[in-house]
Amino acid sequence: MPTETTREDPFIKLFLSAYENGSWADADVTKPDAIDRTNPAVDQVATRKSDGKILAIEHTIIEPFLQEKADFASFSKADFPGIEGDSSLPVPGLWISVFVPIGTLEGQPIAARNAIVQSIHSWIKLNRLRLAVGTEEHLCPTSVAPGSVPASVKLTVRVDPLSHGPSAPQGILHIRRQQVDNNLGDVIEKALKKKLPKLVNTPANKRILLLERQHMILSPKTMLGEIESRRDSFPSLASVDEIWFLETIFYETPFGGTYLRFELYHNVDIIRSYDFYDGRLLMKFEDGVAEVLYYAS
Repeated sequence: MPTETTREDPFIKLFLSAYENGSWADADVTKPDAIDRTNPAVDQVATRKSDGKILAIEHTIIEPFLQEKADFASFSKADFPGIEGDSSLPVPGLWISVFVPIGTLEGQPIAARNAIVQSIHSWIKLNRLRLAVGTEEHLCPTSVAPGSVPASVKLTVRVDPLSHGPSAPQGILHIRRQQVDNNLGDVIEKALKKKLPKLVNTPANKRILLLERQHMILSPKTMLGEIESRRDSFPSLASVDEIWFLETIFYETPFGGTYLRFELYHNVDIIRSYDFYDGRLLMKFEDGVAEVLYYAS
């Protein structure tokens, strides 16, 4: 029975092509989790043809904070690009970054979200010429019905001078989200509760937990620290042989294209890594030796 292709399928395929000196490249792969959605199972199971050994892999995306995806969706649906596209707002010689607290639009109906965005738009138009170089917090009143949302939004505004001269930019304005709570530990705990049972209950010679990070602010070392601090609460971690990190920060962006990186740490040191571009292994680091295999043009 054919199974539906999922987002992580090509990532895991590339990982297997390089893992343990490529010895899993031709492994037979099954997707137990896609076969029966009513019975959650591990993402992929690979059986190596040379010796019949079994590798179980469970993948998950680690958010920088709880409900990050929902907040990003709310932020994306709002018309903040309309503010950035207002050519009357940039101030010549200045790069203005306006950071909106995460959760500002959470649970708000469309009319309220639009009103908040319009309030921020109006505040920038009114205050853009008064902003001082540096980082400051400002209260932006909201033009919505009292009690339906906070009466104001606390904006963090960063202003940087741009280079001078005839080729200097006319001015830059960015609207971005600002993280206000550090609850990465809760994110890690949620992931372990959901993913570990599926992984450790899968019969295998080796089990790998593959953690994907899409955000620069997420440090693999910090994530590992949160995991290590929870070993007493999650004794099944002892049945996980390796915890790998998949970096997709610039994946499918104009800057990064198809670049992917896999990393394995021991304490604070990277002990193995694989770099891919356009589906080809660029470089690998194993057994203390880095080897360049392909140069991307």
